[in-house]
Amino acid sequence: MPNIRAMGRRACMALLLSSAATLRVKAAPSIRLGVLQFGSVQWIASLIRNRGLDAARGFALQSVLLANTDAGRVALMAGAADVVVSDWLFAAAQRANGTPLCFAPFSSAAGALMAPAKSAIKSLTELPGKKLGVAGGPTDKSWIILQAAARAQYGLDLARGAQVVYAAPPLLSAKLQQGELDSVLTYWNFAARLEADGCRQLISMADCYRVLGLPERTCLVGYVFHQRWAEQNRAAVNGFLAASAAAEGLLAHDPAAWNAIRPLMDAPDEAIFTALKNRFINGIVSLSTEQQAEAAKQVFRVLQRTGGGRAVGGLDTLPEGLFWRAESPAI
Repeated sequence: MPNIRAMGRRACMALLLSSAATLRVKAAPSIRLGVLQFGSVQWIASLIRNRGLDAARGFALQSVLLANTDAGRVALMAGAADVVVSDWLFAAAQRANGTPLCFAPFSSAAGALMAPAKSAIKSLTELPGKKLGVAGGPTDKSWIILQAAARAQYGLDLARGAQVVYAAPPLLSAKLQQGELDSVLTYWNFAARLEADGCRQLISMADCYRVLGLPERTCLVGYVFHQRWAEQNRAAVNGFLAASAAAEGLLAHDPAAWNAIRPLMDAPDEAIFTALKNRFINGIVSLSTEQQAEAAKQVFRVLQRTGGGRAVGGLDTLPEGLFWRAESPAI
């Protein structure tokens, strides 16, 4: 005859263990990450969840779909997202104005100057007099850095010498392919698509950094979040940053990791997929937080010197505490 009392004890123990596991899952803090459709942050978020990198590090990742980068900033400031991807200059301006935001490096993937495959242009010295498309606007950081590099290496004033046209990246890509522009300075993902379509890279931001004496893997964009929230959720924040780095490591070294995220890449053919993949991997941050913080100070001076006060949001210097340090004590 079965031991009813022993069976009851085992059932109770199983129920207790199940309840404890449920409580542990429920207790894991959630992090709401703002993502753009087809954006590389969405790739990272998907990989983190699919591989259980969040649960392994004590948090639960949720995605908040955003219309664009500006919507991400609004969502962060309104409390609709905990973490968004933006540049450290945005975080610095908010911090200087009394809203302490922190920045953690995410990617050094940056724009590139592209030209048609059959273009006769070989270097920056041939841009004066040519039609140059620039994504963003007059204060776009990549544009200012390109100007600084042209001035430092060749003594060129591209803003005055070239016929500059400012527009959104998709329009610039179309105009370049239609032969209405001689070259285009655009964001890395659009540069990848132009490359897949047969266009040629004239110079990358890494090349410009090298000319200016900056580390080639200097990071302009990263994870931005409120300092107070981060201090209250330090373990979860550090776990998220570790999970993001682990996901990047998988994409850098495990080809199979790309299979799961390919549907999120809007890459209908192998050429676009390969170009996006290679440029993303090349942009994985390899410098320490301290090195990135020092590089940011140098970039800030370049932006300020070349673009004036408008280029740095009216700041005189980067505020202290801008870069999040996982090992630092609570402030």
